[in-house]
Amino acid sequence: MRQLRFRSSASRAVRLFIIGAILLATLIGNASPVIRGLDNAFLDWRFSAAARSASGNVVYLAIDKQTLDHVGTWPWPRSTYAELLTKLSQIGVDDVFLDIDFSTPSTATEDARLSAALRDAGGGVILPVFRQHQSAGGGVPAIVTQPLGSFADNSWLAFANVALERDGTVRRFELGGFLDERLIQSVASVLSKADPAAGTELIDYSIRPATVPTISLAAVLKPDFDSRSLRGRSVVIGAYATELKDVFPVPVYGQLPGPLIHILATETILQGRILVESFQLPLELAVAAAMIAAALALRTAPAALSFLLAFSLLIGTEAAAFLLQRDQGFVLHTATCWIVVCMALVLTLTEKVDFTQFLAEVANAEQRNIRRLLRKIVTDSTDAVLAFNDRFIIFEESGSARSMLGCGDTGYKGQMLAKAIPSSLHDFVLQLASNHEREPDVAQSAARRFSIELGGSVKHLEATITISPIERPDEAGGSQAATFVGSMMIRDMTARQLYEERLQYLSQHDDLTGLMNRRAFLEHLRNCQQPVYVAVIGLHRFSVLNATMGRDVGDDLLRAVAERLKSDRRIASTGRLGSDVFVVSAVASAFSGHEDCAQAVLSLFDFPLELAERQIRVSARVGICSSITVAKEAYPAIEHAEHALDAAKTVAGSGWRAYDMIAAQQQHRSRELEHAMRESLENGEFFLLYQPQVELRTGALQGAEALLRWNHPQYGMVSPGTFIPVAESNGFICELGRWVLAQVCLEAVTWPGVLTVAVNVAPIQLIRTDLVADVKQALAASGLPASRLHLEITESALVDHSCQVLETIKELRKMGIKIALDDFGTGYSSLSYMTGFPLDKLKIDQSFIGRMTNDQQSLAIVQTVKRLAEGLGLSVVAEGVETEQQWRLLTGMTCEEGQGYFFGKPQPSADLVDLLSKRPWLASA
Repeated sequence: MRQLRFRSSASRAVRLFIIGAILLATLIGNASPVIRGLDNAFLDWRFSAAARSASGNVVYLAIDKQTLDHVGTWPWPRSTYAELLTKLSQIGVDDVFLDIDFSTPSTATEDARLSAALRDAGGGVILPVFRQHQSAGGGVPAIVTQPLGSFADNSWLAFANVALERDGTVRRFELGGFLDERLIQSVASVLSKADPAAGTELIDYSIRPATVPTISLAAVLKPDFDSRSLRGRSVVIGAYATELKDVFPVPVYGQLPGPLIHILATETILQGRILVESFQLPLELAVAAAMIAAALALRTAPAALSFLLAFSLLIGTEAAAFLLQRDQGFVLHTATCWIVVCMALVLTLTEKVDFTQFLAEVANAEQRNIRRLLRKIVTDSTDAVLAFNDRFIIFEESGSARSMLGCGDTGYKGQMLAKAIPSSLHDFVLQLASNHEREPDVAQSAARRFSIELGGSVKHLEATITISPIERPDEAGGSQAATFVGSMMIRDMTARQLYEERLQYLSQHDDLTGLMNRRAFLEHLRNCQQPVYVAVIGLHRFSVLNATMGRDVGDDLLRAVAERLKSDRRIASTGRLGSDVFVVSAVASAFSGHEDCAQAVLSLFDFPLELAERQIRVSARVGICSSITVAKEAYPAIEHAEHALDAAKTVAGSGWRAYDMIAAQQQHRSRELEHAMRESLENGEFFLLYQPQVELRTGALQGAEALLRWNHPQYGMVSPGTFIPVAESNGFICELGRWVLAQVCLEAVTWPGVLTVAVNVAPIQLIRTDLVADVKQALAASGLPASRLHLEITESALVDHSCQVLETIKELRKMGIKIALDDFGTGYSSLSYMTGFPLDKLKIDQSFIGRMTNDQQSLAIVQTVKRLAEGLGLSVVAEGVETEQQWRLLTGMTCEEGQGYFFGKPQPSADLVDLLSKRPWLASA
């Protein structure tokens, strides 16, 4: 009896729940995203099922890809729109809507032409007004974008907003809105000549976009266009090409261009298809009440009758909704009806089923399935699984447990856990069980690794043990006795253990030779308790041998070198630092000094190395250092030995060098400068000075040579002789030279027009960079005439890569730039290469100018260079002029220009301009 009352109560609760759900769904209606989505789906289906054609009164002139290719530019000049409007006016179109944003000014000429075309059109052109919100939050004023005043005064303004619904599609259009308390019609209202009104309406998507007359604007722009297709019709001009991104998602058709959506909205008004929506809640409540009553009344009727009545009601409702929407333009939302009918059908079925018994059967079946599934999972697990009770008796095991633990086919089921696992692991399980006794409501879980010997090999296993609390009736059957069930998952970790051991080995040793790597060698040095010598060994020309004899032979050679180094008992430890670089340590007390230790290492290479099929003789170089406190300075010891090896590589053949602190500091300083250069260039720490260049005959200032300087916040003023070689060696001179060119041109353009500027170009700039492009960019950015820019190159640039350099110089001279050969006489001094290069000047090095007053040979060299230059048609610039006597001598030789401290030291650009009027060298003379 109690069970019957329970079942009756449960069934009544289910019925009440379903009735409440029916009423709730009716009250919510379109506020629910699900119901709103279903209603939209039904609405879209009716649109597609009752398709109709456009009236043809509105023509779409599409700015498509063909039009963009025809015009050749985007955005179009406004004169293009002006010409188009003029042509359309001549054709005799009705209204023209330009779906283009004209809210920003163009050039005065372009804007004036469009304004005139709008005025000539007589007010028949519609321009868009857009209303946009700054954010999605409420209370934020809208931003209205409208045409410029000169355009708005000669056209109709219409709102052209295309708004997305909550489902992400465009379903409605505006009839109009307010702008500055003035009602502005929408595009659709203006084109359809509807009465002014505000609000929104549904777009009738039963009107097929494919039936809207669409013409590419490219065809209209052609002279032979047949104008009869447009005469007397309204025209919409707007984007169609996907490149212009004026595309919106819509129902039924996927995506449509914005102008075409405006046309469909216009057609909706023209065809009298403004769809009517009504307040349906009273009707829906009546339907819900009728469905509840019918469901309760039909509980004794056959189920087939209920399904037939429900199906008939839904089909009838949809048919009525379809006819009303197609013929009368009345929208009937039916999604709520569908949901109410389906839920009423469920209510009817619950009266025919003992719901409580049904749920119990489902629960029992699910429980049986879970048991079978768990047993299947345990049995088929690739990991060994043992399940045991609180008496530590195994009651379930996986098939893999037998093979993993080596018990054969008998298994451990029904046996004590202690027989299946090692005693150490069993003790760990007992400890977890003891923890469970102290906290009976908390699951205990932990992992432990262990090893077993099986079949002559050792297996490394990992067990995860879990003690889970459960409850079961005690023997009296009244109260509940707390106990636990245990599980053990055992995974074979042998492969992983070996892999980890291998990784550990590789992290400390070189894979090819088996020697210690840098990290392990450093650790070894830290653990040394007595002074040692650290020697770094580099094989001479190993890369050449590797390339000619093959990588396999190279690998064999490296292994042979490793064995040779390990064979000397005086060497305490051996490592490999890189490709062909080894390192050894030797107890300092075993040798009389650096040389004795280095020679001992070099002597290991006195005999050929034995390979499998040949003997190879190699030579080596050794860098060596010693440390009294190696345990504290392990890394510096190797680093110092590597610095010494760099010095030893300058020695021909085999050789050695000990660590030289001064040389290492110089090298370290060069590296610091190398790292600081890029940051200094970005921070503006490089600057330019200019040394005057004077016409020797008259003393007139001709120009200046730009000299680069570096003022570093930490190192102070860095000499060009220090940082220029570093910049050339690492290639940064290319970027630095590009900056110098640009800066020189910017500063020299402010000088009086008679002054020229000379810039030094490094040889690497001629090879690695596009110097012609860099010069063009610098001249274009500054406005400096090319004739005022002189470039100075060295003799080494002419000797190396002659063909490439020759082409570059020719291109520069075509631009009007003068080319000077710098420091002539100090480099290769070969005349053969000079005949093929188009040069303008020779610069005699200052070393000859400084000695020519006291040294007849230097004087003879200067005179010879001057005659050589005259023969080649080149002018001469003398560097390093420091006295009036030198000036007079050079003038007597008819040298054209000179520069040096006599005329002025390197100075800022502003000071150089002052020299143009002062010329102090004339006063001192």
